[in-house]
Amino acid sequence: MKSSQHRLADRVLWTLGRASQQAQRLVRRQMAAADVRTQHYHVLVSLADDGEAAQGALADRISFDRSDLVAVLDELETLEYVVRRSDPADRRRNIVAITPSGEIAVERMDRLIFAAEAELLERLTATERRTLLELLGRLTAD
Repeated sequence: MKSSQHRLADRVLWTLGRASQQAQRLVRRQMAAADVRTQHYHVLVSLADDGEAAQGALADRISFDRSDLVAVLDELETLEYVVRRSDPADRRRNIVAITPSGEIAVERMDRLIFAAEAELLERLTATERRTLLELLGRLTAD
């Protein structure tokens, strides 16, 4: 009789990947329920945490295709979450900055991510959560 368990179920990489997929599903569900796009979050968080940037540099910083970023920035500008202005040093280049409304939106989106995380980790104790975070931090340290 064949087991229904995946052949790699006892391997860290497989299980970590599955946990990551579940986390991403939960975040997408939270954001969709609030009518928010994860792409908006990536752009806004980068601007909030790392400061304004030229459009091309921002695309590189968050690993977005430059043409895809233009569409996302158009949406964010319509929502009044970002502003674009010409770079005084090179008028062909746009500088993107987050607005106060964008900062508020990031805080709201953070809470959606916290809710997704709480759902993901609900079966773990507080101690287990701290241990998991510490171990993952060690695995991802540069």
